[in-house]
Amino acid sequence: MRKNIALGIFGLIVAFGLVLGAGANFRDYNADRSVHWFIVADDNELIDLTPLQPYAYIDNETGVLVVDISPDNPNYPGYGMGLSPNSEYNFDEVFEVSNDLWENMSIVVRITSDNMAIELYGADHDIYSVETGSVVYASDGATRDVCFVVENGGAVKVGMDFTVGNTAINTTESATIHIQAYRLGAEPAELVGKCGQ
Repeated sequence: MRKNIALGIFGLIVAFGLVLGAGANFRDYNADRSVHWFIVADDNELIDLTPLQPYAYIDNETGVLVVDISPDNPNYPGYGMGLSPNSEYNFDEVFEVSNDLWENMSIVVRITSDNMAIELYGADHDIYSVETGSVVYASDGATRDVCFVVENGGAVKVGMDFTVGNTAINTTESATIHIQAYRLGAEPAELVGKCGQ
């Protein structure tokens, strides 16, 4: 069974101070000025998305997962303005994908990003590159196409790497992240043996 969850991504201005001051699981930072990433996700019945850091939350009005590194994030009122141009930000545990809804079944999850600036990895060594089948556990190996297995009752924490180029201040960008889930054994051929099965 295939499950698509579209995550719309919109970049606005943001500052890094809001993340660092919250004691989030922050790996490294190289910077220069500001940019903001706003990620919206449909929550669905086949998998569950749970925010793990203060800059990720479920919007009370829409019920969607939002990753918002900006002054508009309700968890960071007054703390910063965004991400800087010519910088890279790595967050080990932005959200998790859990499998509490597939009774006695493991699932294979694939997450793809259509934005070169947004890559994914798993600091717990449980997320794999679809291209190579190798573990992507740090931002240096992050990629835009990853997959992993989630056992029934289990969860996998997803890290995100944001690379901001020489982008003008106050610039807005958009992108999409797709999440697909398959019953283990029913995943497409290109995922077989590459996701930790």
